[in-house]
Amino acid sequence: MKNIFMTIILFLTAANVMAFTDPKVGGMVRLKKGMEKKLVKGGALFIYAKQAGPDSGPNDRTPPVAVIKIDNPTFPQAFVLTQKNVMIPGADFKGPFHVIARYSPVADAIAKSGSIQGFDPKFPSADLGNKNLNIELNTELK
Repeated sequence: MKNIFMTIILFLTAANVMAFTDPKVGGMVRLKKGMEKKLVKGGALFIYAKQAGPDSGPNDRTPPVAVIKIDNPTFPQAFVLTQKNVMIPGADFKGPFHVIARYSPVADAIAKSGSIQGFDPKFPSADLGNKNLNIELNTELK
């Protein structure tokens, strides 16, 4: 009985360690009604996380820490950002983050005229473990 109890404790401890070492931020990206006409074959959705701080915001020019590219997305589009998505090998995926989504009709990660972007106003700064982001692509870049 003692061995079974110890095995359960070790299993639960290992599960908690694995959860801590694989941080995630995720949710859904939706398209604002009426923006469907902006979608084209060959377009791409970029979802990126930028380091959040006391003097930063989702629209500042802070470079992304992690990025996902989804070619020809369908909406709503689920996403999860993890350590696997960091842009610089070996960089830490530590929050909080500003998580922004941008659809580019020409599949270019750079913000250009014709792209549509947005972030979750409820979570302009998301902590690790937040898998409830609800991003609406609602702003067309000019």
